Amino acid sequence: LNMTGVLVATKDKKDKKACSIPKSCEGRMIQTKFLDQGQFFRYAKQSKFVFLPQVYDASPRVSTQALSLDVPVLMNYHIKGGWKYVNEKTGEFFHDMSDFRDSLRTLLDKVEMDEYTPRTWVMNNYGDQISGSRLKDWIEENFADRVLLPPGTKLLYPSGA
Repeated sequence: LNMTGVLVATKDKKDKKACSIPKSCEGRMIQTKFLDQGQFFRYAKQSKFVFLPQVYDASPRVSTQALSLDVPVLMNYHIKGGWKYVNEKTGEFFHDMSDFRDSLRTLLDKVEMDEYTPRTWVMNNYGDQISGSRLKDWIEENFADRVLLPPGTKLLYPSGA
């Protein structure tokens, strides 16, 4: 497909030993150690998409970060979490190597035709006001017997992660 890219967190912490990649990718892919957010954001903003091949990730933060930067995602269908962010506005799934190329081609065609609107979708469905209101409602529905919110509370801001 004549593409170049960045494989994030595929090198050890000393930036010496890297995961193996196919010979056809050598010289076309940059492999990095774990990146801080600013470095990741700079790479993502220059990208046509962010590739999320992992399965064992309960909530890949990079997916919503990429979408918020208006970058669509190509995500493994079998991922444990994060799948709720992928739809016709935000990217594509692949199941395994049998449909990977087709999913990638679909994604690249839609990128070329400017069919994705990931940032708009995120802003319309998430963010402090929307998610905070949902969290408040969930707390009231499930923990009203243990949590008393001050009168007039309209939303809650989660913290920690």
